Amino acid sequence: MSTTATRVARRHELDHLRVLATFAVILLHTGAIVVVVWRDSAPELVSAFNVGNLADSLGRFAVNCFFMTSGALLLDPVRRFVLRPQFLRVALPTLTWIVIYGLANALLREDGARGVNGTLTDPGELGLTGLVRALLGGPAAYHLWFVYVLLGIYLTVPLLRALTDRPEPQRRQLLTWFLVLWLIADLLPRWGAWFLGDRFPALYPSPFAALPTGYVGLFVLGFVISHYRDRLRVPYLAWLALAVAGLGWTFVAVWQAASHGDPDVFAAYDNLKPPVLMYSMGVFALFATRSWGPGPAWPAVRRLSELSFRIYLVHALVLHTLRMTTDLGPLVEERPIVGLPVIYVATVVISVGVSWALDLVKPLRRWI
Repeated sequence: MSTTATRVARRHELDHLRVLATFAVILLHTGAIVVVVWRDSAPELVSAFNVGNLADSLGRFAVNCFFMTSGALLLDPVRRFVLRPQFLRVALPTLTWIVIYGLANALLREDGARGVNGTLTDPGELGLTGLVRALLGGPAAYHLWFVYVLLGIYLTVPLLRALTDRPEPQRRQLLTWFLVLWLIADLLPRWGAWFLGDRFPALYPSPFAALPTGYVGLFVLGFVISHYRDRLRVPYLAWLALAVAGLGWTFVAVWQAASHGDPDVFAAYDNLKPPVLMYSMGVFALFATRSWGPGPAWPAVRRLSELSFRIYLVHALVLHTLRMTTDLGPLVEERPIVGLPVIYVATVVISVGVSWALDLVKPLRRWI
């Protein structure tokens, strides 16, 4: 990799991961349809519920890997970061798609169909004040929570770069301390409450609120795994085993919760709980700690990587419209073994096609 800030080698392995994660998040949301419909069915191992659970579990690494990939790139001291253009690059198309989701939901409601879940599910009932509150409170559509969090993290990147720009060994010491604070202030309370329930004491509800919490920890973790990949010396099979263990744990935990009537069926799907965190760390490290050669195996990989954010923005509307206005909706709910793969493939093809077509219109690229 070049040592200049303006010319650095492209991380092709992260292009591969971004494309895989994009398709995985669509699989996650497709599987969630089945999981929600069949959650109260007291499912056996072989059941309609677990068709959706398997799809949902398989896709659960995606969001965490998006955060870690962004951290690996934006916190890299040899790469240039300017807050304003980076922020607007995400914020402007998000605003456009919020308007699109609002209009689409209004049309769906006129036809008697439910809008995409979010604060703008039924925009006609909000009024001006309610609309402003919905936009500020968010997310306007359920999947846009990721963008709200990402934009918030972008505001912290100049501060985080002050850590990653430090010389060694000070950089390693500061990043280690940051991740320790994240573990203490965020992860351990989450895990304790999940494992022990009410028996876990609320140790520090407010004094630690300003410490590194939430997804900013994943952002830094992605940089650490990527930047120190030559020093980790962890066998690829170990990362693979971690990913498989996390995936299996996620699937079994959700199935067991549903089969026992647990009111919090989907706790194991939480991105920062141990099962999904293990899964996503294993998958990210499998890509970030190795080289995939001089470039993508196919030119389409880089193109899809460039379109990944737009595909993410559009896919929820495509999936919801197919479910609400075509025969695929009843099919995926009643016969998920057939309907789930069909509606998934249709959503992927249409979302990629729409994103690709929009990208061909150069004046729209900044805004949509």
